[in-house]
Amino acid sequence: MGYVKKAVLLTMLAMIAGLAPTMSVADEKVEGKVVSTNLTLCHPRPTGGGCEGILTLQTSAAGTTQPVSFKVIADTIIRRGQSYLVLPQTQDNSVVVTFVTEKGQKVARSIDVIGAAQ
Repeated sequence: MGYVKKAVLLTMLAMIAGLAPTMSVADEKVEGKVVSTNLTLCHPRPTGGGCEGILTLQTSAAGTTQPVSFKVIADTIIRRGQSYLVLPQTQDNSVVVTFVTEKGQKVARSIDVIGAAQ
């Protein structure tokens, strides 16, 4: 019986290791001004989320500014303080986006509005 358990465990570990290259190691964060939103679907939920689309930020790093786009999925929580927002309400605001990279694409996990853009 011990042999069967070890074989099952090794098989499960091999499967997890096979999935690892498609998964992100850790969440990353970036701050910037929302310069555009493209809403493709929205069914707001009382607990946040429900909207899908693309969010584009203008970020500054090392003295240069550049646009960065994020895929927003239905499970992405968008909020300002304790209030939940829908994607278009982030337009022209300063935000912090927590994201992962999946299959080469930045996918937002959460979007926090930290203030009006200056």
